[in-house]
Amino acid sequence: MKLYFLVFSLAFNFFSCKENQTLSSPEDVLNKAARDLNNWETLSFNATSKIPNKPQLNTVYKLKKVGYEPHLKMFFFKEMNQSVSIYYKLASLAVVEDQKKKITTFDYDNDRSVPKYLEAYMSDDDNLLFIGELLSKFKNDFVYIEQKEVNGKQAYLYQLQDYKLWLDAKEGLPLKFVIEDSSSGKKEMVYKDIVFNEEMNEDTFTHPEKDGYVSSVFGIKKEPMLNVQAPNWTLLDMNNKKVSLEDFKGSPIFLETWVSSCDHCMASLPKVKQIEKEFGDKVKVVTVNFDYDIEETKSTIKTEDIHYQVLQGDATFDMDYDIQSFPSYFVINSAGIITHSGRGAIVNKKAEALIEALEKVR
Repeated sequence: MKLYFLVFSLAFNFFSCKENQTLSSPEDVLNKAARDLNNWETLSFNATSKIPNKPQLNTVYKLKKVGYEPHLKMFFFKEMNQSVSIYYKLASLAVVEDQKKKITTFDYDNDRSVPKYLEAYMSDDDNLLFIGELLSKFKNDFVYIEQKEVNGKQAYLYQLQDYKLWLDAKEGLPLKFVIEDSSSGKKEMVYKDIVFNEEMNEDTFTHPEKDGYVSSVFGIKKEPMLNVQAPNWTLLDMNNKKVSLEDFKGSPIFLETWVSSCDHCMASLPKVKQIEKEFGDKVKVVTVNFDYDIEETKSTIKTEDIHYQVLQGDATFDMDYDIQSFPSYFVINSAGIITHSGRGAIVNKKAEALIEALEKVR
């Protein structure tokens, strides 16, 4: 029996040592990661993000460097939680939302803000390009901390100020990335299925046409609707109960559209709360949210202590009300006529004009 345990111990130590011998040094692994993340032609990967006060996000990325592309020098495809897909090549940008059956394309000829949208779509913390930039600029400042197992793989942990990066000790691929942000809390990203330089053609970055989907063009500048009958709608509230414009018949309405990630929308929140408080007996406050994920909307409602009506926007509402930016807002009188409308943060002169319209509406 003693001989058996001795043989087993020797065999275990032999294979353990052999496995450790296949691991590169922490310095070599860090150098390899820096090279790979800054010298690719195509890159695909999956990322799972855990960010405070937001639902978990699973994202698939596909990127292709294209020297003649005028803005990003690349094409990209991005799929979030298997429900929202973003396609970009040259000046063609499209967002496909399967839950809303909606395809939004961006009109570059009429809206030169497309580069701003591209930057917003590509600036996520879970994007490996950010890690690549960090390694390119600050590789020598990363400090090796320890060897640890991550998702069943041996990994090296490195730290740079508030950033922690775990790299596969054999392959040099990112496995995990943490940002210790004192203002917004700990952000954690986990990566898998990282592939460099697989073949990608333009079809990867071209949005498909889908039967039954409503298509809208974002960026054609037109004045919001005014002095016309408000189009009817039936939307779901946060509990998936149907709510219609007809439900408010005979009462004036303040109707606003917003998204949680919009700075102008968040800047407008205090004014919308004020409207609900001061005009609540006279004017019904109804807001329509266009977040990609309803869980993010629910989280914002809780965090921002919102008590007025919040509905889930759909493609038909978007098209009927010609939503070109967020927030967009409308004052509808008791006869269903839009008597005031606007776009952008409800502050300063816009807020004054809105309050005046609400005071007059009947």
